[in-house]
Amino acid sequence: MVARPARDALTVALVAATVGGFRSGRPSFWYDEAVTIGATTRSWPDTWRFLQVQDAVHAPYYLFMHVWFRLFGVSEISARLPSVIAVGLAAGGVVLLGNRLADRRVGIYAGLVCAIVPRLTWAAVEARGYAGYAAAAVWLTQLFLVALQRRRRAWWIGYAVAVAATILVFAPMGLLVAGHGATVAWQRSPAWRSWLMSAVAGGALASPLLWVLAGQRGQAEWIPPLDRHVVRTVTEYQWFVGAPAFGIGCLIVVLIAAVRFRAELVRVAAVAVPWAVVPPAGLIVASLLAEPIYLDRYVTFTAPAVALLVGAGLAGLPAREWLSIGVLTALALATLPGYLAQRGPWAKPSGMDYSAVADYLAGNAHPGDCVVFAQHVSWSPTSARAAVVARPDAVVGLRQPGAGRSAGPYGWLWDEERPLAQTSPAGCPTLWFVTDAERAAPVTIRHTSNEVWQLPAYSFRSSADYSLLVGQGFVVTDQHQLHMSQVVRLRPDR
Repeated sequence: MVARPARDALTVALVAATVGGFRSGRPSFWYDEAVTIGATTRSWPDTWRFLQVQDAVHAPYYLFMHVWFRLFGVSEISARLPSVIAVGLAAGGVVLLGNRLADRRVGIYAGLVCAIVPRLTWAAVEARGYAGYAAAAVWLTQLFLVALQRRRRAWWIGYAVAVAATILVFAPMGLLVAGHGATVAWQRSPAWRSWLMSAVAGGALASPLLWVLAGQRGQAEWIPPLDRHVVRTVTEYQWFVGAPAFGIGCLIVVLIAAVRFRAELVRVAAVAVPWAVVPPAGLIVASLLAEPIYLDRYVTFTAPAVALLVGAGLAGLPAREWLSIGVLTALALATLPGYLAQRGPWAKPSGMDYSAVADYLAGNAHPGDCVVFAQHVSWSPTSARAAVVARPDAVVGLRQPGAGRSAGPYGWLWDEERPLAQTSPAGCPTLWFVTDAERAAPVTIRHTSNEVWQLPAYSFRSSADYSLLVGQGFVVTDQHQLHMSQVVRLRPDR
């Protein structure tokens, strides 16, 4: 017979996975997800070579997805399903944490809040490792509390091994271990020596990866420096992206509970506050003193701590149960606009539309046709080819005269795209050209990461690419606008 806490955790985990998985296949792939797919659908040696050159910080996730894609193929749903499952595991773990720190009500409320925290519902539809990192943080914290309460050497040895594994999974989560240290200090626990020895041992075990990451520091050069916008990033985007009203509601709930000063909230806060505060504070300080490394999505693993604190606040509201349930319902409604926006077709940064490009090619191009990708697209860090890196099924049977060297043997992120002037599309019965969408005026886009992209006005028929294609003997027969991209159909001028 399954114990009640385990049943509660399983039930909430299923709820969280259902919430996270709703319309998970609808948003179009974007650049970061294309990185995941491109890095993990190459051969084992090429994937390993890639990790030796760059992005080793995500190595365990990439290795897992390498196996996953071979088992389940590449699609929007399959690529995001591991994240959906991970959000369920995080929410279920939060139920157990709340039960351990306080009681069953705190556990259930905290788990349900975890299911709707905007940063985690975002992570559920992202083919990256952030949801998995959140789950790992929850279960490492569970192990930490067991070791702290039972005070046996075996548990602290297990914690040291888990610390090493957690850092290997995602190096910034080493700051979560520092958060655990703050909890030990908060509680004035006599186990501080055991925690310190375990933390040091875990860090030592993970040091080879940290050495590799030190050699890949250049991979983070694109992260923008902190400025005044960091205030909004920390107070809204970090946990409440797309739902500031939800964040305000959570703050009110916690403040009301704090005024009542319930013992359960104090015990929860001793764990949740350092977990939520120390990692982002550490990244921000490092960004100010050394080089920029703070991004809102990098601290996704702190979102369960917020859910834990809010869950304790809900359980501690005055009056009867109906008030807590009503407030939780109001919080869920406050997330709804942002939640639905996360699941729109153009939900990803800049409204990237890689899936739409792939779908259009797959539905309109015929075997033997040619497809060429613009080498430079104003809103993409690489060529327009990234769309079919994310969805390689779209170009099966098509000729690609612009394809250069493959990324695999060199450990590159992307395959090489030759300049249009160096392509030889002669003999193509139909040429499909993927390029920027039409823009009558310049557009400025500021991302939650504080990156600012300046997109100039663009007209394909006024571009150098158009002149080159016409000079190669092609005429335009159709221009299909998607969102950020367009696909132009050309045929030989006979």
